[in-house]
Amino acid sequence: MEKVLICFLFFLVSIQRIDSILFLRRFNIEVSNKLEGNKILQVTCSEKGASTRVQFLDFNSSFLVKFRIYPKTLIWCNLWKGPDYVHHVKFNGFVGNEKFIHDVCGSRKPDVCFWQAREDGVYVRNNPTGAFKFMYKWDIN
Repeated sequence: MEKVLICFLFFLVSIQRIDSILFLRRFNIEVSNKLEGNKILQVTCSEKGASTRVQFLDFNSSFLVKFRIYPKTLIWCNLWKGPDYVHHVKFNGFVGNEKFIHDVCGSRKPDVCFWQAREDGVYVRNNPTGAFKFMYKWDIN
């Protein structure tokens, strides 16, 4: 009986710790177009061996990439600013470790790393505060 009780207590402690486990957790990247003058934003995100279709986002629309976190998850995104698509930026949209989630996305709740394209570059939202932080400047190809 004592072994059963110990196993049960261990099980309860484990359940409480599940929320802190990153592996196999569902997560999202969301990219939003806030470019001035109703410019179109071209978006594609990729990870090892797979890529999303090229998306063309109108002003004030967004694109969502859903995935599960595995060891060494890395998803990078390419954005091109319309109408001529000369301005470009490539960045890590998600890196599967706590440091990236905490330092870049702000937290795991909500389960999204939210990126926003603006005229001067790309910003990321700090989830707990809702504030946006400038991250990347547009390059010229």
